[in-house]
Amino acid sequence: MSFKILVVDDEESVGLGISRWLIKDGYQTTWVKSGEEALERLTREDFHLIFLDLFLPGLSGIPLLERIKKEFPDILVIVLTAYGDVHMAVQAMKMGAFDYLTKSSDMEELRLVARKALETKQLHREVKVLRAEIDRHYEAMTLVGNSQQIQEVNFLIKKISQIDQCTVLIVGESGTGKELVARTIHRQSSRAANPFIDISCSALPNPLMESELFGFERGAFTDAKSRKLGLVELADGGTLFLDEIGTLDLAMQAKLLRFLEQRSFRRIGGVKDIPVNISVIAATNNDLGKMVEEGTFRHDLYYRLNVFLIRVPPLRQRKEDIPLLVQYFINKFNHDFHKNIQGIHPEAQKMLVDYDYPGNIRELKNIIERAMIMEEGNMITVHSLDFFRTMRPNGQTLRQVAADEFQGECKTEAKLKLEELERHYILEVLRETGGNKAQAALILGIARSTLFKKIKEYQLNDYLQ
Repeated sequence: MSFKILVVDDEESVGLGISRWLIKDGYQTTWVKSGEEALERLTREDFHLIFLDLFLPGLSGIPLLERIKKEFPDILVIVLTAYGDVHMAVQAMKMGAFDYLTKSSDMEELRLVARKALETKQLHREVKVLRAEIDRHYEAMTLVGNSQQIQEVNFLIKKISQIDQCTVLIVGESGTGKELVARTIHRQSSRAANPFIDISCSALPNPLMESELFGFERGAFTDAKSRKLGLVELADGGTLFLDEIGTLDLAMQAKLLRFLEQRSFRRIGGVKDIPVNISVIAATNNDLGKMVEEGTFRHDLYYRLNVFLIRVPPLRQRKEDIPLLVQYFINKFNHDFHKNIQGIHPEAQKMLVDYDYPGNIRELKNIIERAMIMEEGNMITVHSLDFFRTMRPNGQTLRQVAADEFQGECKTEAKLKLEELERHYILEVLRETGGNKAQAALILGIARSTLFKKIKEYQLNDYLQ
């Protein structure tokens, strides 16, 4: 897209000079000489960035910046000042200016600052769109079901979301919807307009987790070329969701405990504590109580997290909800795939209800999605579920599915251990999807984080190049 920039400076040599340089970079540039003219232009045209001289005749300086930020808060402002007036530029930045330049700066520096500002604006726009899309997705994706277990979960969500700053522990098997519970708490709380920041604690090695959570200062270590804000700081005012909390080592658990107790943190290499106002939600499919007994999880952290406990039941314990979930996913994928599936045949629905779902709701979702992609008619039938019919009613793991898939075709591999079958199965699916890990995880019926672990475990990246 072509960005529009407004240059506000009463000196013709400066205003025209900046404009000409910016035009060379492909920006649409307008130059005006006064604050009054700038405000008049802003009411008639949309601009993405303003270069603002702090010393103008008439409406000028800080009062003009204050009006711009109040009336046009989405426009980024870079202030221009004489060399000796840096203190006023700093004051302007405290009021919301993106950056400042002295008039002695060369044009290359000006172009770099402009590019940085507009890249930031584009990133903010993309984040806003993405957040709206995520909110739309999760707004529709409610906790579907009429079972007693789900009613109890919804009751707890409603109560907890009324608390301004909470600490919650969500426990349940993989695929039961723990992240959805966390997002629903956030969405129903007074923090809904603020960030929901999530991280899988198993996705990063523990040595990197501290810098990811708390950030670091420039020079804190060899590669720390500039300051980096951590996820805790980015979540300020909102909610931090720590998934797979049971995978943290004891050293990282101690640092997390300190943060939870003080609700403040220190960047790596920093010297001051930074307070934050956030809710913290943790989730796990581990038995943390047992881990405490075994000495692999701190008892004080366990009790600090376990202020409010939500247990999300596995799907096999609320089978009465399966027909509702099936219809929900049919409606969702009708919308996503522009299909018109009217429903599901009773025999096919019975097959789905009888199954135990070791992968829980995630597995059911994947089954319906795959069935709807393959279905040419307007009803899911048993034939739509041919790929599913081979699964045993008491549930199968990925390794069992892998063994079944390759028993007929790969007789020479029949004697191989199950790990090799699993490796072969994952590799074949990855090749079929052209290395698309999101699609592969969908077909395999596992989380993407699990697939990444398997790829690393079986060293499959070399085979995908």
